[in-house]
Parts: sequence; structure tokens; C-alpha cells
Amino acid sequence: MTTTTTFLLVEDNPNDVFLVEREFKRAPHLRLVHVGDGRKAVRYLIGEGEYADRHKHPLPDVILLDLKMPGFSGFDFLEWLHSESPGDERLIPVVVMSSSSLQQDVKRAYALGVNSYITKPVDWETFRERIKLLGIFWSEHAETPEIPPP
Repeated sequence: MTTTTTFLLVEDNPNDVFLVEREFKRAPHLRLVHVGDGRKAVRYLIGEGEYADRHKHPLPDVILLDLKMPGFSGFDFLEWLHSESPGDERLIPVVVMSSSSLQQDVKRAYALGVNSYITKPVDWETFRERIKLLGIFWSEHAETPEIPPP
């Protein structure tokens, strides 16, 4: 029996969202939920407002996070997740997917507790292959903690 792995994509670029959604649709055991910024990701994790229905908006097994978002950035989200989030949400694995390969961004992300940092390639086929492998790794090989809803 194959279980569904839920990924929360926190991304403000509609083109990147489209590409990730397109690849995830190829794997029926992967569920992708998208929010457009760090504040919505916080609301999603705490089950606030429109995200209160956990059947419709389950807690993710993995968070895919862009760093460079206006307002409440990916770094702001990571700081919230690891210092202010309720319960065990801080244990949810976070994979950064960023166009930045600056070492200061990589180091800061790891210092804030990310589990992996992937630089988004410009080439579609390379990006597609990375998304596919990411889905396979986190759904078939990695154990993620079970987090009870808040």
C-alpha cells in the first residue's frame, strides 16, 4: 500500500509553481499544496482561517520553501518555524528551493534548520529531474515525523 506524501510548496513565482505542480501530477502518491508567501505558510501550519479543515489542508510531510519572497520571506518563515511554531511543526523537514546560490544564503538557511538546499536550475529538464528525485526521496526513502494537528 502506497501512502500519500504531502508537500507544502511556499513559492511566490507562478512559473515555478506551475513547473512543480506539473511534475507532481505525474506521481499519484504525491500531494502538493501551494501557498504564495511565508505568512500564508504560517497560517497553513497553525490551521488558521481557510486552512482550519485538516482533511482539506493536512499538515505537510515536507515543506518546499522559496527564500526570496516579498514581505515575510523564506528566512522569516524559518525563524518563525524554529522559534515560535506550536507543537512539533518545527520537526517538519524543510527543503529550500532557491534561485540563489550565494553562500551567505545557503549558510543562513542551514543555520535556521533546513534539511536540504537546492538551487533552482534555469534549464527545464534539469529542474524537472530535481523535482522528480526530490519527490522520490521524500516519499519513498526518507522517514518523516508524524505531527499531530495543533
